[in-house]
Amino acid sequence: MELKAEVQAGFDAIDKKVGEALAKHDAEVLEMGKASKATSDNLKALTSDHKSMHDQLIAMGDQITDLAQKGTESKEVQASQGIGSLFVASDAFADFKNGNTGRARATFENNTIVTGGDNSVTRHDQLAGVVPGAFRQLTVMPTVSQGQTSSNIVYYSRELAWTNNAAGTAEGATKPESDLTFEEVTTPIRTIPHFIKVSKQALDDSTFLSSYIDRRMAHGVNNKVEQQIISGDGTGQNYSGWLDAGNFVEVDPAGTTDIYGLANKMKYAVIGADYQPDYFYINPADWSTAETIRRAAGDAAFVAASGAVTYVNNGLTPLLWGLPVVLSNNVPAGSIICKSFDADMHLNRMNTVVEMFEQDGDNVQTNLVTVRAEMRGAEAVMVPAAITRGLISGIT
Repeated sequence: MELKAEVQAGFDAIDKKVGEALAKHDAEVLEMGKASKATSDNLKALTSDHKSMHDQLIAMGDQITDLAQKGTESKEVQASQGIGSLFVASDAFADFKNGNTGRARATFENNTIVTGGDNSVTRHDQLAGVVPGAFRQLTVMPTVSQGQTSSNIVYYSRELAWTNNAAGTAEGATKPESDLTFEEVTTPIRTIPHFIKVSKQALDDSTFLSSYIDRRMAHGVNNKVEQQIISGDGTGQNYSGWLDAGNFVEVDPAGTTDIYGLANKMKYAVIGADYQPDYFYINPADWSTAETIRRAAGDAAFVAASGAVTYVNNGLTPLLWGLPVVLSNNVPAGSIICKSFDADMHLNRMNTVVEMFEQDGDNVQTNLVTVRAEMRGAEAVMVPAAITRGLISGIT
């Protein structure tokens, strides 16, 4: 009965407005011989809206009757009454009843009404975008000197050996001769690519998906570049990275007692070679072990808190023996690397580029798009003596 009363109130409101408009129309005809255009248009619009509302409510009544005749009357009729209730409760109907608009139209999705406990008819919510997978933090690359090249191979000369024989010499005596030798190093440019196939419709229907794929593909290339800078073995199409044979100095961990002793020995090995160390590179799992080493059995204090380690940048950046610790999953577990910024340079031939191709293989027939990401570059280790490595497993 409440539904019927609300519908009746709506009709009363529109009937009143139609009556008022008709009276105004007739008065203007008697006074001026014709009604004004504005009055005529208003009356016409109200009449049209009245008919439209009448037709909608008749259709709603037909739905209720039809559902009731199909059986399961209690559920079906309640669902149809829900349609009417939604219509009467809508903002469109309220504006119409209050005279704010001349037309009431409310649109409902077919599956807005739940006729039972089956959630298959419930309209789902769609969250925007894509929940991303893990993107490994690329913390090593920002600490590497960057260079550019326009060739497919880079040659450079580096100092191989220096013997300084400078000494005080008496007048007339033969002056001492020092020795300085160089070697030429050849560094070929490598290409690091990968690709995936993507549905063309998926890319057309979602710009966010397209940008996410771009980001994921570019990150995949950059992550591989970082791995190659550290561990490339120089064979095949691999970089010759920091840990390639001949590109670093191995520090013997024997007698260093713990990771802090080993790191200290590595730092001073770089200094002993007359270079300035700038960073330690450690796998996060190894650093977690280092941070939680106790000073002694029964002692709750950590060694790290006793002076070897301090923290800056609101605790986000640890300093080990005064040098920033770069944590990266790309550093092989079990290894510590200490390096001078001047030890190497990454040479960019082509920065990471992501491209899409429709004309590839049977893409046209299968409606797929090939997404390719690639870069070209090389790692040049110029000063092997400025890179030291220590193996945690050898600590005694």
